[in-house]
Amino acid sequence: MKRNLLVAAFVSLTMAFASAGLAQTAEPLPLPVKKQPQASQSSVPVAVRSESLELPGLTACHQCEWRPKPNEMAAPEHCGIGADGKPLLAQFECGFSQECDRVCNFVRCLPQ
Repeated sequence: MKRNLLVAAFVSLTMAFASAGLAQTAEPLPLPVKKQPQASQSSVPVAVRSESLELPGLTACHQCEWRPKPNEMAAPEHCGIGADGKPLLAQFECGFSQECDRVCNFVRCLPQ
């Protein structure tokens, strides 16, 4: 019985030292490398993806898209001339056409 106990202890210690020694000297196992198919071998066509936050008609997709801003300008043809001989002011909405030409639309005459 003592002999079996000694043999078991010897085997246990031998295994413990062997596994500790292997753990210190062992190199990590390399990961498997998958070989990627070349472009000519691929059966799936590659699609170019393009994303944009612009919504047609709602956001500017052209640098000269119409975005009116209020402007005050002299408008003698719409509002007339004041008593002092100066043209009266009017409010216009000004922006740019698709061809990048400045466009101003009359809105109203400003009070004197």
